[in-house]
Amino acid sequence: MKTETLPDPDGDLPAIIAAPDTGKGRIERAALQLFSIATIEGVSTKRIAQAASVSEGLLYKHYKSKDALARALMLAIDRRLTHMITDIAGMDISLDDKVRRITVEYCRIADADWALFRYHILHLHRFPNLSESPNRSPHGAASDLLSDAMNKGEIASEDPALLAAMALGVVLQTAQSKILGLIEGPLLPQAGRLSMAVLAILGLEG
Repeated sequence: MKTETLPDPDGDLPAIIAAPDTGKGRIERAALQLFSIATIEGVSTKRIAQAASVSEGLLYKHYKSKDALARALMLAIDRRLTHMITDIAGMDISLDDKVRRITVEYCRIADADWALFRYHILHLHRFPNLSESPNRSPHGAASDLLSDAMNKGEIASEDPALLAAMALGVVLQTAQSKILGLIEGPLLPQAGRLSMAVLAILGLEG
């Protein structure tokens, strides 16, 4: 069996949910890496525990099943992105600046933990009902932002859900292309160009 190269949990990796130097944090990081290598279905809880250097019993102490662990990982990045959009949407700045800040933060979050963002891109389709409310998601938060902008006359009135999907797709498709090996390097240096594309979609520039 191929041996996966996992990040050192005592290194400079950011926390996913629990602190990275705890047993729970090691479980989360090991699961994240293994899910990316062998898919969620192709990884057992025993394998995750071995990769995290913990007992399988400790894994079940924190997560009742592998699916619960996979869902928790997705919810972590989903909430991180949702809160970021919501926080910026509430700032007293122009819509242009909000778009630029959101795009920069999307890229920054992706670069800070590429494994987690990669997981988000590859496996989000498995969790269609991740949040209790559609609005408590990156797409929902972006839709609310654009709907508010339409009500204020900052952009033309259109379907905010469609416009949000198109705007988020600028960054998400770029990240997808990186996963496929079509482009290389961190996303943050491209944030300016990506922002211009989003602004053009919204009819603000272009």
